[in-house]
Amino acid sequence: MSQDKAGGGRMGDSSLLRRLNLAAALDAFLQAESLTPRELRAVVGVSRPTAEDLLATLIADGRVEETAPPRQPSSTTRGAGRPARHFRFRAESGYVTGIDIGAHKAMAVVTDLRGNTLATQRVELDPGLDATARIQIAVDVTRATWREARLDPDEITGAACGVTGALRVGEGAHDVREGPIGAGLAVYSLPGFPDVDVAAELSAGLGVPVAVANDVKLAALAEHWKGAAQGHRDIVYMFAGHRAGAGVLINGQVHQGHHGAAGEIGTWPMLGWEAAVDQLHARGAQLAAAADLPSGREGELVIASAARQDPESLRVLIEFAEVLARGAAVLALAVDPEVVVLGGGMSRGGAIIAEPFRRELARLALVPIDVITSTMGADSVAVGAARMALDTVLTDLLAVPGA
Repeated sequence: MSQDKAGGGRMGDSSLLRRLNLAAALDAFLQAESLTPRELRAVVGVSRPTAEDLLATLIADGRVEETAPPRQPSSTTRGAGRPARHFRFRAESGYVTGIDIGAHKAMAVVTDLRGNTLATQRVELDPGLDATARIQIAVDVTRATWREARLDPDEITGAACGVTGALRVGEGAHDVREGPIGAGLAVYSLPGFPDVDVAAELSAGLGVPVAVANDVKLAALAEHWKGAAQGHRDIVYMFAGHRAGAGVLINGQVHQGHHGAAGEIGTWPMLGWEAAVDQLHARGAQLAAAADLPSGREGELVIASAARQDPESLRVLIEFAEVLARGAAVLALAVDPEVVVLGGGMSRGGAIIAEPFRRELARLALVPIDVITSTMGADSVAVGAARMALDTVLTDLLAVPGA
């Protein structure tokens, strides 16, 4: 907590002390729905004149404004005298964008600085689309989201994007076919993306800086923020969709690892993830051909067929769930999570996927681990990207140079 000299607190450079107090005051408003000047003084630990100065500065900066007092229960009696003034953080003082560039869709979401969603747009993509066209569609979808939210590009204070595959982050943000931790790893990648600096291309197309991260890690972040894993700190997130993947949160933070490859156990051939996904797609392709349906919905078709008790579809799904659970068990033994979250499009299969996954994980794990199913659905990557952008913006807002 920052303090002022009148309170006998931190001594030294008065300019630095004021910046520390400003950051503490802004953080106090971020943590509360609203504050009175007296509450601000108590939280930050400053004198009344200092609190008034901090409040005036935050109002002048456009970060805080006066607001109506919180609604009181009808039984509450108001004391005599003038009611206290209340002030709130202006969530609309900035906006962030989360983008998802996947094999089958591009999606964008816009939130304010409280994380409230203002607009969402998505478009289906051909899995074989080249990198240039795919990125341009993502730019167009993002701009459409801004228009829906009635925002200009200069109102966007942060942006992030999730893409499929491991990333080499030290030289721009390049997707790589060979994992940065060694050769011979089967890392999934979108067509043409290993040769493209996705962050630079998106930033140029949108006119705002865009950070890029692995999509599965962002999906895990979304589950922790707004999904099934709210309130949990140590999480293993298993992505089951058109491919299989995993992400790890430790103490509420996405664990990237030294090379950004933490959780990329699907690249390990001995687990058999790639073969299980291929088998799932092959069964889906058979069902699509039999029904004269286009490609792209293989997982949905296998789930629907298994729900009708088709023996082959059930076998494929159960094997897929068990193989995925073996990867979850490896990660669970390493990080000892509170929960394992089963996410991705295949998680919509419900008990058909979840039950064999739970059984296999219970067989392999040393301790009982709760398995919960994602509530974020197809929005998870874009929402996680928005959270990543929001974290960056708020960190910058609260930073104190020279501290």
